[in-house]
Amino acid sequence: MLQDDARIPMYAQLKASLLSDIASGAYAPGARIPAEPELGERYGVSRITVRKAIKELVDEGYLIKKQGKGTFVRRHVIDRKIEYVMGFTESLERAGYHASSEVLKRKIIPADVDLADKLDISVGDDVLYIQRVRRGDNIPIMMENNYFPANRFGFLEHADLSGSLYRLLSDEHGIHPINPKTTTLSMALADADLARQMNVVIGTPFFEIRTLICDQDDRPVHVGHQFYLGELYTFTL
Repeated sequence: MLQDDARIPMYAQLKASLLSDIASGAYAPGARIPAEPELGERYGVSRITVRKAIKELVDEGYLIKKQGKGTFVRRHVIDRKIEYVMGFTESLERAGYHASSEVLKRKIIPADVDLADKLDISVGDDVLYIQRVRRGDNIPIMMENNYFPANRFGFLEHADLSGSLYRLLSDEHGIHPINPKTTTLSMALADADLARQMNVVIGTPFFEIRTLICDQDDRPVHVGHQFYLGELYTFTL
């Protein structure tokens, strides 16, 4: 119970108590906190008091509300450069996550005008399209769509892509994807397909990135069209 005769407002006492529980691990990152009525009963305060404490914790980045699911402790935010020179696996490991990947699609498609121009191939040439769900601690975090010139990267059609693609290219093939070209960053809301693949509700915000990555010799490696879960990412210039 909180102290109703204290000089500190009740909502601030509740906020401090919840922060203490988060810091101690009583509510772990990603955990759902009790609903407002339960918190009100547990602490002997009104729903208005609970709502104000929760709102401040959401505004300050400690909690996040998910439509139809409840309020959760925000997971560690992943920071990465917009230039995209660090692979997904490396960026997650730096943030303390365990990274994993699942291949959803892997097929040969003909290059359209845009892909041909970016990949320095001819219109109609074979392009290897690979779509993966990238996860951190088994939570879907990024939807990855990559397009490779098949004449150079055909070996990826049968490669094990459950780990870091960039490490595979670097360690096994001497290809270092270190030169990003023009990169665009925008916001997108999950449609039905993306929501289903990423296990979120329709309308969930994502960062959408389109880029061309080249290697150490400035040769095109892949065109990327990626969707990053907005609640977990910050991008720096």
